[in-house]
Amino acid sequence: MATFSPPVRRSIAIKSLHLLGAAVIALAIGLGYYGLTASYRPYTVSIDEATQSGRSVQLAGFLGDMGRYDADGNFVFMLQDSTGKMIPVVYAKPKPSNFEQAVSIVAIGHYDASRGVFLADDLLVKCPSKYQEMQAAAQ
Repeated sequence: MATFSPPVRRSIAIKSLHLLGAAVIALAIGLGYYGLTASYRPYTVSIDEATQSGRSVQLAGFLGDMGRYDADGNFVFMLQDSTGKMIPVVYAKPKPSNFEQAVSIVAIGHYDASRGVFLADDLLVKCPSKYQEMQAAAQ
């Protein structure tokens, strides 16, 4: 008679290459999440909301004055929100070429509570388009 031997249990061995692959995937997911949350800048039209957020925001408003350069070479101007409140904006780059024609401005940056100013990393200047000028001339 034939004798049967008990079945051999084989455990699944996790190879070091599989662990390395899983670690790389987890690291990529973590870095991707961090990158997305760090680059997300909420849009606001309220100076109060921008000053209280404590993080980088996109602050939309209207031009309060034509601006000037300070002693450090930064372009400084006043930005007015929809409620009429104004805040000084410090921009370390040169003044945008179409700044004087701006209908509205979006300052991307953060509020510096120690200086009481909004530090802009970038400015989006929204000017009336040539098409609006053409329509006004036609009427």
